[in-house]
Amino acid sequence: MRNSETKTPSKSEVELLFNLYNSGNLLEAENHCKKLLNTYPDSALVSNMLGVVFLAQGKPTQALAAYENTIQTNPDYPDVYNNLGILLNSLGQFDEAIEKFTKAVELDPDFGDALNNLGAMLQNQDQHERALIHLSKVVALNSNNPLAYFNYANSLKATGKNDAALENYNKAVNLQPSFSLAFNNRGNLLESMARYEESKRSYTRSIELDPSHARAYSNRGIVEKKLANYPGARRDFSKAVELDPWRLEDSKEDSNLKFRLHINLGDIQMYFREYDKALAAYDRAAEIDPDALDVLAFKGNAVAGLGNLREGLQLRQESFGFISFDISKGVSIIHGQTK
Repeated sequence: MRNSETKTPSKSEVELLFNLYNSGNLLEAENHCKKLLNTYPDSALVSNMLGVVFLAQGKPTQALAAYENTIQTNPDYPDVYNNLGILLNSLGQFDEAIEKFTKAVELDPDFGDALNNLGAMLQNQDQHERALIHLSKVVALNSNNPLAYFNYANSLKATGKNDAALENYNKAVNLQPSFSLAFNNRGNLLESMARYEESKRSYTRSIELDPSHARAYSNRGIVEKKLANYPGARRDFSKAVELDPWRLEDSKEDSNLKFRLHINLGDIQMYFREYDKALAAYDRAAEIDPDALDVLAFKGNAVAGLGNLREGLQLRQESFGFISFDISKGVSIIHGQTK
């Protein structure tokens, strides 16, 4: 925290406040903040810290009020804008959060946490070129921060700077060898570079560090399939489905990943002629995305494999459609019905 007040608490008073907070005595920390504010009403440090304490207690409304009060009395205090940005992000107010992180960086161009937060927010909005401006500065300011290298690598990868991205993923995992997500994303990058064996090893390390990481199993399964290790692919896809971390309220991106996972599992089960299991996997994919017509073709293959050729062909026709000719409209393909 930066100290911009002319009238501030003593060092011992501040140390007591932070000791209470760090030890988890949040109610006592809140009371101590209020006591200090009676004596030092314009203290940005204490007023801002009151917001932090409120948020740690699950009181976002009170935290928001404390941060706004800090800004009113100390509009040039960068920490409060960073903390307010974190709160707004948690409330889903992403544009407002970006504004606050930007303000924090304007007030303190070397504020590493705010730079990292701003870069991560821009990443989430697919503004990777803008994110790189801030994230490159974060790693320059602190060469021992694995999260900074990780975020920087993510945007480098998204902008096609693969060699630089790999270098930064390597720095992240070297600094924090237990960084499961970094190993997973590193595996994504290596896979996109067609370095499949290295990618597989990176996914494996991610799984070793976090055995519940369903996405890493799914990713490794895709690489196993590319390496023609079909038993390994079946193992990994099955494990990812078993873990099933996705929920109904998850994002569209997560729903699409879950959809593809069940399709991949069904395809592998088709390879092993486990037609009933493949059909169940395709049915689950259809539940996740009822509008995906190509699932009908996959189901048709499984149904045909089970011996019902007529129904299988009908499902495939519903998926791919049939060619229709109308003298006024010309040739068209009609989906979702049979002739």
